[in-house]
Amino acid sequence: MSHIALSLAKAAGWMSRALGRGGGTTLPGMILLRLRPHILREMAQELEEIIVISATNGKTTTARMVSHAAHESEISFVANTSGANLPSGIATALLRRKPDEKYGIFEVDEAALPELVPQLRPTVLVLMNLFRDQLDRYGELETTIHKWKKMVESLPETTKLIINADDPALAYLGSLHQNVQFFGLELTDHASETISHAADSLHCLKCNSPLNFQQVTIGHLGHWECQNCGFSRPNPSFTGDKINLMGLDGSEFIAASKTDSLGIQIPLAGTHNVYNALAAYATCYTIDISATKIQKGLSTISAAFGRNEIISFDGVELMIMLAKNPAGANQNLKTLLLEEGTIHLAILLNDRTADGKDVSWIWDVDYEMILDRIASLTISGDRAYDLALRFYYSGFPATSMHVVPSIQELLEHLKSTIKIGGRAVVLPTYTAMLDLRSELNKIGATHSFWEEK
Repeated sequence: MSHIALSLAKAAGWMSRALGRGGGTTLPGMILLRLRPHILREMAQELEEIIVISATNGKTTTARMVSHAAHESEISFVANTSGANLPSGIATALLRRKPDEKYGIFEVDEAALPELVPQLRPTVLVLMNLFRDQLDRYGELETTIHKWKKMVESLPETTKLIINADDPALAYLGSLHQNVQFFGLELTDHASETISHAADSLHCLKCNSPLNFQQVTIGHLGHWECQNCGFSRPNPSFTGDKINLMGLDGSEFIAASKTDSLGIQIPLAGTHNVYNALAAYATCYTIDISATKIQKGLSTISAAFGRNEIISFDGVELMIMLAKNPAGANQNLKTLLLEEGTIHLAILLNDRTADGKDVSWIWDVDYEMILDRIASLTISGDRAYDLALRFYYSGFPATSMHVVPSIQELLEHLKSTIKIGGRAVVLPTYTAMLDLRSELNKIGATHSFWEEK
């Protein structure tokens, strides 16, 4: 039965690719799990080390960073590099594992994590952040926190837990496990002292009193404390300091453990990617990858598909920055403000299942911060007119917006609007990003998202 199930699943993946229906990143796993519901636990037992990374934002990039450093260290591993992070995607990755691949590096969807952790039994579990996202699918943030709490409480003591100390909710979860290490950013000029209206975890999970913030980096991340019960940001074992954000060209900072420090430069922009790199550094340090391999792995990494990815077509450069929730979108906008001059901006809003049907989150995005920097604004996607209305109420002139219903028209408009050698920044939701890349793939401008380059 096992041999038949594996053969059928592999054949389904081959057929999916051969017929041009996709990369076969989930279908084989769906079939395998239907035929053998407990197969994940069985396949995971064949691995010596399993690293699981989860978050609302940044898990794909961080998993890619860890994988890149592991590759530099000549560690053989299996990973879901296509971003298929539900049980079917993990099963598909394990189905394709080669016999010499003894490490597993997996990004896991935050809602699927409590289900997958008992099956995968990770040796290292990395929890990076939790932000409000896809309310129709995940429910309120408190629902996910509650599920993660039960998961952390059930972890065996041998599981090494790596947690972002700057996220108050996650820091509380970390306090429930003995084998835990924290990471976080030191005081930085790239932060504020005030919480944005879109922030989420603002109350102490121990006594429900309001938290006091000394520093705010992204959303509710930062240096915090509860003045009622005294619960405060844990002292991190891994820190990021002396942060230098170099516009859209990248970032650099000093990563430090209790015993060592390392200068890290990454070709990815923004404070959010500093967090991603610090989480990757902490993870790599924990699995004994050397400092030089970590440094090289992170400095030579390319952007994951749709995450600060640059694609050129017909002389126009597109920088694609996934923007799927208020925290992520606001951070992308802040990153754009690091650039001088005006920006050709395109925003794509879909409301499909993978995006979340509720698009009311766009009213929590601070588009106002960038209005005077917009050279041209192009709006597309299934809910383009909802987004146009949001910009209208922000005070942006309706006559200066260009709304296009299709990806093809979007690309044609950008090509006609932007001079040869110019750049447009594209902020799409998840399925809109896949639509855009699919069209760019058809014209030969890029590869399919499941193909590692």
